Amino acid sequence: MNNAPTTRSYSLQREWSRAFTYMLVALLIGAVVTIAGVRLVVNEMKGAAGSLKAEYGSVNELTAALDVHEQLGHRLIEAKPVDGTAFAGAQEDVEELFKAAAAAGAGNISRTAALEQAHRDWQASLEQSGLRGAQAPGLTGNRVADATALMEASTNVRRQLAAIQASSVDGLDRGLVDTSFFEDLLFVARWVLLLVAVGGTLYLRRRMVKDLIRPLNSLHRGVRNLEAGDYSHRLSVARRDELGEVAVAFNGMAAALQDSHEILTYRATHDDLTGLANRAALTERLAASFSQDKQARTRNEGLLFIDIDDFKDVNDSLGHEGGDALLVQLAERIRSSVRSGDLVARLGGDEFAVVVMDNDDGTPTTGPVAERIYEALSEPFVIGGRPLRVSLSIGAAQRTPETADVRELLRQADSAMYRAKHGGKARYEAFDTLGG
Repeated sequence: MNNAPTTRSYSLQREWSRAFTYMLVALLIGAVVTIAGVRLVVNEMKGAAGSLKAEYGSVNELTAALDVHEQLGHRLIEAKPVDGTAFAGAQEDVEELFKAAAAAGAGNISRTAALEQAHRDWQASLEQSGLRGAQAPGLTGNRVADATALMEASTNVRRQLAAIQASSVDGLDRGLVDTSFFEDLLFVARWVLLLVAVGGTLYLRRRMVKDLIRPLNSLHRGVRNLEAGDYSHRLSVARRDELGEVAVAFNGMAAALQDSHEILTYRATHDDLTGLANRAALTERLAASFSQDKQARTRNEGLLFIDIDDFKDVNDSLGHEGGDALLVQLAERIRSSVRSGDLVARLGGDEFAVVVMDNDDGTPTTGPVAERIYEALSEPFVIGGRPLRVSLSIGAAQRTPETADVRELLRQADSAMYRAKHGGKARYEAFDTLGG
């Protein structure tokens, strides 16, 4: 578990700002594509419609003018009263309409060529009938035979013009096809942008769950564990960003709380001078033993009360510092005399206590432990460079099924210790349930 990133390698603010910027850019691109695509489609449709209107309308107007001019030509051929000058003027109008029709579709080479061919055929038919230009005013007599040729030629010209109009309609269809292509392209582009947006949303959701929700839930669980007293809980630091820094800060706070808790717990349960368990820890050990199910007990415990004989004389001769030095050395000798499962405690002043576990077969061990403690006193203590011998009065009480509670066991061991004191000191006395 990495709990101490040296420097921030990532930034949630920068990453999420970049992600939302990308989403905003995607939305703007989508809007631009939509607007540009719609405008392109509309312009293409308008262009195709305007081109058809210009091309088709000019040919339609030309066809109408040709019909009128043909009727006047037939009247001239049949020697009917017609103003020749007006006929010539109408002929000039048709010429202009041919030019206008050609200009309307100037970009369409095939249409322009078809119009030029129709124009030439029309002019040729007029010349054959003697009706072109200055020929018309001088036309005399009934020339019915030319009427048929003029009609056939005019019909051929109108057929050509109709074909030109059909090509204009085809051009419109092609324009609409092109417009449909742009519509399909716009549709595809919009779907692509939609898929990108959906993909981006799913990606952001996954990143949010991984980089935000999970770390925050982990932080919440960590806080709840701290509230419950689990100061050993630590957060996993997976990223070197703001949340990583929060996790590191949390772990530092949890470590500080754990250290403070351990220090306070130690101080609350241990003697400051000797480092042994204190009266509270002793009482807690015995209370836990008494709270067990009596039917399930397989081993009992005994209790030794230890008091230094004539400790006041030590303080008077060596001072309190010398007395404290003696207490520290004695605590170490007592601790070295017991087993790992036994508990040594300092009750205060010159009083000590030892919780002694019975053997596996149920035989008490308070006596053997007391003997080892006495053996540990065979060597003198060295206090301030001076050798010092001391003696101990030890009282023992054995917990039995009849022992009521912790206070009863403490009272019994204390009573036995005072009996040892009054019996001459430097003695071991066991509590007798019959004699006290």
